[in-house]
Amino acid sequence: MPSKPVLSDADKKAVRQKLEALCEECWITQGYKKTSIKNLCSNAAISIGTFYTLYPTKEDLFSETITNIQRRLTKQVIDTCKNNRTKEGVAQSMKILFREYDSKPFLYNVNTPDFQSFISKLPDTVIQKIKFDSFDFFRQVIRTTNLRLKIEESQAYGILSALLSTVHAKEVLSVTCDYFAVFDFMTEQLVADLFE
Repeated sequence: MPSKPVLSDADKKAVRQKLEALCEECWITQGYKKTSIKNLCSNAAISIGTFYTLYPTKEDLFSETITNIQRRLTKQVIDTCKNNRTKEGVAQSMKILFREYDSKPFLYNVNTPDFQSFISKLPDTVIQKIKFDSFDFFRQVIRTTNLRLKIEESQAYGILSALLSTVHAKEVLSVTCDYFAVFDFMTEQLVADLFE
């Protein structure tokens, strides 16, 4: 009887990257519940057995995917601030975050039934791992730019968090205006007032 082919470390890495890209795509278009291992494997051209050698559960793949999205977004925002250590750089990083939130509501609206279904299957240790510390992230942005706040740090964080939460008003705003233009205007004004 022939033995099963063994994946090299490079092959495993390539298959993981492909599965994570497919997982992100499916999560955006279908949601967690409707994304099946069978379809992921079919699209990745791997067997279900191969999937389970890489990820013990569907939730392990989704957890890894969300962690990598957070890592990628953090890097993009911090790099934006490093390349432009001004108020305009902070405003640009906020615009990046807002557009990310708009394009991937599955990831940032944790109150949806689909997201709650995903979270309910995770052990506490994994939930802690994927929890995004947005206050620490805000501090990283400030340290990166070396800008000084005009107000208390926690208040500035609250203001910028409230600003980002306007993504939930998309349906209302888009009826009468370009909600990206509204967000961009508010961001530029607020950032100018928050930093020296």
